[in-house]
Amino acid sequence: MKEEFLQYIWANSLYKGRGFTTHTGKNVQILHPGEANRNAGPDFFNARIQMNGLILAGNVEIHLKSSDWYNHGHHRDAAYNNVILSVVKTNDVRVYDSRKREVESVVLEFADDLYREYVFMRDARALPGCARRLGEMGNEWFHLTLPSLAVERLERKVEDIRRLLLLTGNDWEECFYRLLCRYWAGNVNAEAFQQLALNLPYKILLRYAGQLPVVEALIFGVSGLLGGAGEDEYVKVLKKEYAYYRAKHHLVEMPAQMWRFLRIRPGSFPTVRLALLAAFISRFRAVVPHLAGAGTVKEVIALFDTEASAYWDTHYVFQRESAARKKRMGKKLRQVLLINALVPFLFIYGRMHGNEQLAEKALNWLEQTEPEDNSIVQTWTKCGFVFDSALQTQALIQLQKEYCDHRLCLRCRVGREVLKSRSGIILSPE
Repeated sequence: MKEEFLQYIWANSLYKGRGFTTHTGKNVQILHPGEANRNAGPDFFNARIQMNGLILAGNVEIHLKSSDWYNHGHHRDAAYNNVILSVVKTNDVRVYDSRKREVESVVLEFADDLYREYVFMRDARALPGCARRLGEMGNEWFHLTLPSLAVERLERKVEDIRRLLLLTGNDWEECFYRLLCRYWAGNVNAEAFQQLALNLPYKILLRYAGQLPVVEALIFGVSGLLGGAGEDEYVKVLKKEYAYYRAKHHLVEMPAQMWRFLRIRPGSFPTVRLALLAAFISRFRAVVPHLAGAGTVKEVIALFDTEASAYWDTHYVFQRESAARKKRMGKKLRQVLLINALVPFLFIYGRMHGNEQLAEKALNWLEQTEPEDNSIVQTWTKCGFVFDSALQTQALIQLQKEYCDHRLCLRCRVGREVLKSRSGIILSPE
């Protein structure tokens, strides 16, 4: 057993009975368990208890055994002199603070079924560990927990954008360009696209927006893929243009081997995605105003309705011809960009410009977007839940990656509620 479990029991008042008796025979009633402390010092601050009729306010320390008070050196630490109660699983010694004042101790008792359920959840091979009890919680309760988890995930993405802003000197267009590149080709070529954005700044591309052949030459040239592209007429034009602009802007090519083609569908080849990126950039001199001005998900999705240049109608890679087919931004890719780039970017843009309407619009877009379909969502669907928006599926990803994968059941809203149900207590979601 870990102290974290006892802290959870204490914080949620899941112990047996409503009162305690200390080792010296004093009666204790808990008025408020206090506020959990994740930093150094006592486990709970500002607790309030009633001991033999006297109301006390102060801190609470929790251990598996009362002798851990000495093992952890609290008897020498003045930070623990304001502890009004020692809460333990086993009371094996009397404890004193650095002033030699005895600290009253109580034994925390709880339902055995509660701990068994926690161990099962924590050690379950299949995730989520709480799956077997989710049916008891009900769809309505579960769905009420999802919006806050979706915002939690959004806030994490926002922090990544803050770091990008610092790196770009608070250049919003450059920041958005780098963010867009990160998600432009999914996970397989994400690193290569991020490197492209570093080697080829947006402000250079911006100078030639509206000149698609130049933008294509810059993108394919810096990508390093032109070197082995052969010598058909299209490639010759790109190479000629790139040679001029490479010298003008002192550009540096990426290693061509950074790009991955294996086990990727031809429509998602990096060459096709690079052609689409060039077509998209050549349409806009400034993307951010267009993004902020879009009203609905349909409008913002339309911004990315991009078609590659004519050469790519009959090519997936350089030189090798294929059956004619227009290369356009697919629905799935546009959804990925909306969820992972557009929504978090607009959210932080609105917040940092004091425009809460933009931040609210970003959340509305997420709620209006179709649910994602991936292994994480499918896992929760098998538990009997139905999802109707990307807001909900983003919450599921947050649950999986930040809680289930790390076995943090006691910090998870869903895990905590499942455990509360094993004590006959079901509280409203936070």
